[in-house]
Amino acid sequence: MDLLERIKKALRIAGMEELPSGTSEPLAAYGMDSLLMVLGVAALEKELSLRISGRDFSEQAFHSLDSLTAWLRKLGAT
Repeated sequence: MDLLERIKKALRIAGMEELPSGTSEPLAAYGMDSLLMVLGVAALEKELSLRISGRDFSEQAFHSLDSLTAWLRKLGAT
C-alpha cells in the first residue's frame, strides 16, 4: 500500500467520513477540524509507525492530502 493510501486509511480511522477525490482539495471542506487533526496524528502515528512530537506538529500540513503527504515524508514516512 502506498503512502497516500495509508494516510487515507488513517484519516478514516480517525473519523473522517468522506475524503476528497483530489489530493489538493482542502481537507477542511471534508470536516477536518482541530479534533480530527489530533485524532489524525494518533492514527497516522500508529499506521506509519512514526512518533510525531508537538514541535513537529503542523496545522498547515492538514490543509490537503498533498500537504499531509509532503509533511509525513519530511518526518520519515515511506
